[in-house]
Amino acid sequence: MRMAAGEGSTEPLKYANLTKSLPGLYRNGDAASAFFVAGDKLVIGTHNGNIHVLALPSLDPLRVYHAHAASVSSISVSPYPPPLPTLKLDPPPRGADALQRGGKSTPKRAPVLNTPSNQIFIATSSIDGNVCVSSLVDSKDQLRNFGRPVQAVALSPEYRSDRNYLSGGQAGSLILTNGGQAGKRANATTTGAAAAASGWLGSIGLGDKTGTDRVLHTGEGTISTIKWSLTGNYVLWVNEMGIKIMRSDLHLDSHEAGSEWQRISHIDKPTRPGWEEMAGVWKARAEWINPANLEPDDDAHGSSNGFHRQQTRPGTGSHTKTEDVLVGWGDTVWLIKVLRAQPSHHNGKTGNAKKLAHAEVATIIRFDDCTISGISLYTPTLLLVLAYMERKAGKAPAASDGAKKGRRHRQNALEPELRLIDINTNEEVDTDTLTISRYESLSATDYHIAVLPRMTLPASLGVWDATMYAPRKLGANRIFSAASSVRSANPTAESEKALGTKDRNYLTAWLPGFGSSINQAADDVRDVAQTSGMKIFIFSPFDCIIAVKRDLADRLHWLTAKKRYQEAWELLDAHPEAADRLTTHHTPSPPQSPSKASSVAYSDSPSTPLPARARQQATLTDFFADTSSLGSTSTRKLKDSLSAAERDRRRLGDLWLKQLVAAGKWSEAGDVAARVLSTTAAWEAWVWVFIKNSKFDEIAPYVPALELTPPLPPLVYEVILGYYASTSADKFKNLLDQWPSDLFDISSITSAVEEQLKSGLPPPASPDWRLLQECLGKLFLADGHHHDALKCYIRLHDADTALALIKEHHLIETVIDDIPAFVQLRVSADQLKTAPTEDLEDLAAEPIKLLVDEAESGVVRPDDVVSQLESAGLNIFLFFYLRALWRGEGSQKPPQAPKVGHSAAVGSLATDTGKALVEDFADVAVELFASFDRPLLNDFLHTSTAYAFDKAVKICEQKHYIDELVYLLSKTGQMKKALFLIIDQLGHVTKAIEFAKEQHDQDLWDDFLEYSMSRPRFIAGLLAEVGMAIDPVALIKRIPAGLEIEGLKQGLKKLLREYDLQDSISSGVAQVLNTEVAVGMDKLRRGRRKGIKFDLSQPHHPHPASAPSPNSPAGEGATEAAPANETDARLAPGQCASCRKFFNANDKDTLVGFACGHIYHLSHLLHGPVAEGTERIALPASSDHEETEGFARSIRLKITTARLLREKVKAVGGCTICTEQKEKVREAEGTISSSY
Repeated sequence: MRMAAGEGSTEPLKYANLTKSLPGLYRNGDAASAFFVAGDKLVIGTHNGNIHVLALPSLDPLRVYHAHAASVSSISVSPYPPPLPTLKLDPPPRGADALQRGGKSTPKRAPVLNTPSNQIFIATSSIDGNVCVSSLVDSKDQLRNFGRPVQAVALSPEYRSDRNYLSGGQAGSLILTNGGQAGKRANATTTGAAAAASGWLGSIGLGDKTGTDRVLHTGEGTISTIKWSLTGNYVLWVNEMGIKIMRSDLHLDSHEAGSEWQRISHIDKPTRPGWEEMAGVWKARAEWINPANLEPDDDAHGSSNGFHRQQTRPGTGSHTKTEDVLVGWGDTVWLIKVLRAQPSHHNGKTGNAKKLAHAEVATIIRFDDCTISGISLYTPTLLLVLAYMERKAGKAPAASDGAKKGRRHRQNALEPELRLIDINTNEEVDTDTLTISRYESLSATDYHIAVLPRMTLPASLGVWDATMYAPRKLGANRIFSAASSVRSANPTAESEKALGTKDRNYLTAWLPGFGSSINQAADDVRDVAQTSGMKIFIFSPFDCIIAVKRDLADRLHWLTAKKRYQEAWELLDAHPEAADRLTTHHTPSPPQSPSKASSVAYSDSPSTPLPARARQQATLTDFFADTSSLGSTSTRKLKDSLSAAERDRRRLGDLWLKQLVAAGKWSEAGDVAARVLSTTAAWEAWVWVFIKNSKFDEIAPYVPALELTPPLPPLVYEVILGYYASTSADKFKNLLDQWPSDLFDISSITSAVEEQLKSGLPPPASPDWRLLQECLGKLFLADGHHHDALKCYIRLHDADTALALIKEHHLIETVIDDIPAFVQLRVSADQLKTAPTEDLEDLAAEPIKLLVDEAESGVVRPDDVVSQLESAGLNIFLFFYLRALWRGEGSQKPPQAPKVGHSAAVGSLATDTGKALVEDFADVAVELFASFDRPLLNDFLHTSTAYAFDKAVKICEQKHYIDELVYLLSKTGQMKKALFLIIDQLGHVTKAIEFAKEQHDQDLWDDFLEYSMSRPRFIAGLLAEVGMAIDPVALIKRIPAGLEIEGLKQGLKKLLREYDLQDSISSGVAQVLNTEVAVGMDKLRRGRRKGIKFDLSQPHHPHPASAPSPNSPAGEGATEAAPANETDARLAPGQCASCRKFFNANDKDTLVGFACGHIYHLSHLLHGPVAEGTERIALPASSDHEETEGFARSIRLKITTARLLREKVKAVGGCTICTEQKEKVREAEGTISSSY
């Protein structure tokens, strides 16, 4: 069954022909007969017996030597895989230095450096019967002749230590060879005299150390293949009878003792026709599988970097329980699983037993149309098969394939095919026909296939040192100059980011840039060279072809050629690294390759092979140029790669848009434009395309606003907005919200909206009208026209925005001309008709508070508000306004608590200001308060005097407000009428009594008692509540005799109890007053009898006070003290309270002391602190002149002097200090009381 790549996918593999990169291989008519690739080495054997050891990736020959006289049949390398180069080179051997400096013999080629990566052994077998084992770093070869053509050789994975290798061929024996001396030739010791002589001489110690040979198996025909397992635990060989597997002598566990070189499994050859004749002719191909080296099962195209595994070194997995091997032989493929021997215990028996290793066939696949020339595992589920085909001569395989038939005489072969087979379904996933030189004359044994997995290096080794290639003339200059031409050597930022931690820790491919310049390579070679991952080598005698998995760039180029621009753009957007090589292709078609599957295998008409000249060649250097190489990252080239990806994205996006527009898919094109367009020029061009075709709806939602630098021209936005302003208010609003106002000319859009509103097309109050009004308001705001914007929001009843504008920009004067609309910002027409007063109050609260604030500041006068609201008939809002004004309830109302001190005064002042403003409309306020708030009416009537009493009485009478009417009548002096209103209308005894008490009018009491004597209920109320307001005896005497009064007894008891209580209180108060008066009188008498004691003290000076001058004024003996402006608290004992001078014994002025403790000079007390001289008290003329000059000594004169002095002191008010303090206290109390 054959499946080709469909229309929805690309071919899985791409190819490059590297034949021209190997010119030395084909000299003198030589051709390849065997090859081996591993690590960084490529070993090729030719039909002339030459061995070419090439370095990868430079393809420089490391060593070329002639090992055999006939065709090389197989090659083996140990260890496998060989070690990779390290960062630092080991020092070269001294011998090599000596040779280079000029020894006796100068080699034609510099010796191979003795580095760890070069310390490998190469074994080759030939049909000349010899096996040659050589070291890459040592030219001394070991040649062993087995006497018969040797078809296969396999070095032990640990040949360095055990010196073992296996060989076999037409002799039919599997021979284990051990030992041997380098630089010498020897014959095998398996049979004949050579074996006997070697054994006899060796027994006596005279052997020449030529090694020993041991036959492990024989007698089943020609051995075509020998393979050691990756762990070295097992050996597989194929002879004419079938497939054999044996246990080796490596890594034996204790339970495997004695099982070395024992066969563990045998798989017979098929018994189908042709097998008996061809089993010895067909060369079996075997490959041990390392799962870590496989490509992932990922169908995503170009996922070359999506699967990384750490390579498993041989020997490290010696404890693996299962090893898989793939065998292709003739027309059949076997997938065999080898299970390791396990120890086991027999229950109930002593001793241990072992379960021997064994093999199981997991899968068998048969091919009816080809012979297998090579086999490997590509992914865990895909089998890679190199199929050899001949012109059909029958169903059975042709018997003319034998190697003994002359290759020159056979012309019946077809071009080989490389097939991918699904192991699970046995179906062909892909088939590629390969272009091979002289394929008609080749047989199945002439083709070889080998797989080189992605190699990894520990991060600790770093990047390879370029100087390690100096002996091969690959200096740093050549490395980096060549690398500059390899586009894939410079990964994009996205690819570097995608590498991740795991990829950064391992070098995922060789350093690019070695060998020939990439500029000389064809497109197909460049494509292959820039792809990482598994490398598939296909050899024929005359060609070397390498295949790799197609990557992102291949997928991208294929999609572009198929005009699937959407998929191409999405792929490039997700993986910018895919553009790394797309820009180098100038034609829309994919590059040609050696694969002709699309033209030969799947086309209806056959096509001839491309001429050799048309098939471009490439070097292995180009092939190994890896996009994931970490050693060739360059900042400049990274930028170039990014710009290339961006250019390709733009180009593909433009093609995608053109494709959609041509198909009339405008809506999809608009969506795509938002994704693919990234420059101002591209956006402008495509927007005008949509506009010219009147596809505004398709492009407008995607036009960028802030994403572009520089932005689109303003005209683009203006045309789109102008279109929607006249066609769709909803879309116009959405775009206006989406686009910043600095992108277009606001005035032009504003004019367009105003014209649309003036045209009347959107009816007023309709949804479109409201949307346009809202947009117009936003435009006005963006343009700085706040007054116009406020009018728009008032028309929209958008209270929040309007009020915010008013507060933020102080726009209250804008609403002076339309106060009704302002107060109804939150009130709809329906709410105005049906909503209760409480709801209306809440809705109008904020506008009313703003009007109250502005009324107090004078911006919006109450006259304007009252007149406009009255004219509009909005009495309810006028009531809200006057009430808030009366209470001072503005938006800037002072805090409610604490109402003490300054806060209380400020709140009272604001309230008083509002009340003063309301009094200008007192009659209107009375009418509104009476209609909507009776308690407020009562407060207003009691507080204000600006209203007309007659009109207020009339309103209260109409409303039947008795309490308010009683108050008004009492204010006009109609006490009796007011009282009778209480009695007749209210019938409330308590209120009538309280009213009579408030008036203090005996005539009113008499009228009240007279009126009540005929009403027993009133009499009972008077007895219970009148108290001491009137004489109880007079009240009782007025009660008519025989009148039955309900509650009379209780009333009398209450009256008597209250009278007794009042009498008791009065007696107690009188007693307390008497006691307090007595105490006060006693204190007064004692105080009058008691003198005022004070001391004479001198101030403390550092020097004695000088004697007073005889010309000093009164008090000249006084000494200066504290300044006169000091407070009373600073007065010291013996200091005048007026002049602040200290008293002394020589003072001639009379001293006056008060009970408060203050003492004055008499002259200073009467005339102030600046008075001079001695104050004299004028005595009556009838005095006996008994006084002396300084002071009267007689009792009579003292009493007279005291009486006269008291009158003068009383005239000045007594102690001046205490008097001033009392005045200050009274002033403070007066200020506080006035504030309340």
